[in-house]
Amino acid sequence: MMDNNTRAAFGALQRALDHIKEVQTNVTALNLKSMTMLGDAIFEAEVEISEDGFVALQHQDILTQQLSATSELIEMISKHINESSDEALEKNISAALEVAKAKKDAFSGNAFNYKHEDIVELF
Repeated sequence: MMDNNTRAAFGALQRALDHIKEVQTNVTALNLKSMTMLGDAIFEAEVEISEDGFVALQHQDILTQQLSATSELIEMISKHINESSDEALEKNISAALEVAKAKKDAFSGNAFNYKHEDIVELF
């Protein structure tokens, strides 16, 4: 059972997580809007995009996926803060963190280890 000081600390942590999630949601929406506007501009101008431009667009997509995965982690942590017993809290948050790490690895592709020869030709 949590004492009042622990409950207050978790309340402050929850408010901080809520703020981080709100910022991430706004940045994700802005990034998606930017990607759409840029894609539309490229399509309308009938411009052929270079490999570097294509990679930059892929990186924007990866950014959106990473922010979404982080927001999911915040949701899981928030749920466990509010619903878990003292004993289960560390275990549940650790499990949520492992899920988030796996998503980070799955979503990042080769973005952080970019080599020119790793680019996949689509057409």
